[in-house]
Amino acid sequence: MNKKAGVPDGIFYLIAIFAVAIISVVGFMVMTNINDHFQSSSAITDRGKAMMGDLTGKYVGIIDTGFLMIFIGVLLGTVVGVWFIRTHPALFWIMIPIFAFIIFLAAIYANVFYNFTQNANIIGAASQFTIIPFILQNYVFVITGAVILIAIALFAKGKAQQNI
Repeated sequence: MNKKAGVPDGIFYLIAIFAVAIISVVGFMVMTNINDHFQSSSAITDRGKAMMGDLTGKYVGIIDTGFLMIFIGVLLGTVVGVWFIRTHPALFWIMIPIFAFIIFLAAIYANVFYNFTQNANIIGAASQFTIIPFILQNYVFVITGAVILIAIALFAKGKAQQNI
């Protein structure tokens, strides 16, 4: 297998998790708005209103848990994908500044998410979630761990794995 990647995988992971977090919070705001219109509508039956209210009530739990599954799944997929890239251990020293740049980007995205969730229109929706804000508030540490896993998968292969 002669795939050329590594750095783009780390940046993809960083951006994908951030995008899913933002979309999840905005999705809850949209769902709450739709539920409010459902509940105030006279054209919708009581059963429909109850179903929509129940669905809105379950949104945070489902999306928060789903986010954690996506987070872990994308991380594992990235690490497994990086494992198959042939690299020489001498390139590790070249990758250190690139990994540091990815961690720096994580700090920027963490600040953007924090400022996004502190907006007066969004703070109510964002406060409903537990896993998403925890991960994004600790995004630098999380991405540092992800970068370490990617670096291990990228550079810790022995000669037997290199020749495959």
